[in-house]
Order: sequence, then structure tokens, then C-alpha cells
Amino acid sequence: SGINAEYEAVVSTQSTGKAVKEIWDAGILVVFLIIDNNPKDSILDVRTPVFDPATGKLLRIESYMETFPFPYYVVLRDPTELPTTLADALRQWIEMIASQ
Repeated sequence: SGINAEYEAVVSTQSTGKAVKEIWDAGILVVFLIIDNNPKDSILDVRTPVFDPATGKLLRIESYMETFPFPYYVVLRDPTELPTTLADALRQWIEMIASQ
């Protein structure tokens, strides 16, 4: 059913978030790269339903990216910018590590 699928997605998202935190705590940089070069079907426009786990009642519709389990992600619209984008992400990560 739709409710079961939603529950599985929430559990999967929570598990992914926990794993990402463990990796981050180990000092490993994880950047999720999203190549989003189709303005008609942008990931930034994807909306997902949020259900009450007890009743299965629809609570709200929210942006998929609001609950995206990776805290560090890049939405890349122009694939030719990949080298510059990755270099910027690495530079920012080094700056964060150096400031801790």
C-alpha cells in the first residue's frame, strides 16, 4: 500500500542520514551530486507527501529536498561546471575542517 511504501521511504531516509553522520564523524567528505539539467523536471520541484504514521492521514506536501538525507549536496545544472563545482566543494570542506 502507499502508506507502507511511505513508511519504508522514511526508514530508509533515517538510515541513510545516520550512515552519512557516521561517515562525516569519521572525517570523510560525502557530497551527493545531482545532475539536474532538465528545467522541466527539476529535482527542486519534486514534492512528497508526509503522512501521520499513526493514522495514515496526509499531513502536508513538502519539497523533497527539505528531507533529503545528505546534508551536503550539489545540484548541478551545467555538467561542464563539474570540475569547478567539485573543487569548490573540496575547498569548503577543507575550510570547515581547518576551523574546527
